[in-house]
Amino acid sequence: MIQEESQTNPNESMSEQLGAVLEQLTTDQIRFVIARQEYATDKEAAEAIGLKPDTVYHWPAIIKEAVRLMAYDGMTTALHLRKRALAKAMAVKVAGLDSNKEATRQGVATEIVEWELGKATQPTQNDNSGDMRVTVQFVNDWRNANPTTDAT
Repeated sequence: MIQEESQTNPNESMSEQLGAVLEQLTTDQIRFVIARQEYATDKEAAEAIGLKPDTVYHWPAIIKEAVRLMAYDGMTTALHLRKRALAKAMAVKVAGLDSNKEATRQGVATEIVEWELGKATQPTQNDNSGDMRVTVQFVNDWRNANPTTDAT
């Protein structure tokens, strides 16, 4: 439910205020707030996103507050939209597991596994046997330079 008035707290940052306002808006209202940054009038912004201007004119004052706050902090709006879209995006990604194409299923499965578990480590082959001798020599030199006294 949208509150009629924005309850801005002077101790909150504009980002926090904008986040609190955006939590109260519908998706269409957020789309309008974003479009309003690019257009000179409410009518132009409404029409640009396929809404009737009359719809926008009857929205509560909190929409104008969101437009005002977003003019100062568009990043908060972008992050808010990303968070709202995450579940839908994951549903699309997971639906790829049911694709008719084996390559798509494999790719999606790999991606999801790597998100959860991280990438598998790949063994590396070292054909340069001299590297091991250098490492052993380094360790031996270090031990000789740093003898430990045994307290037992």
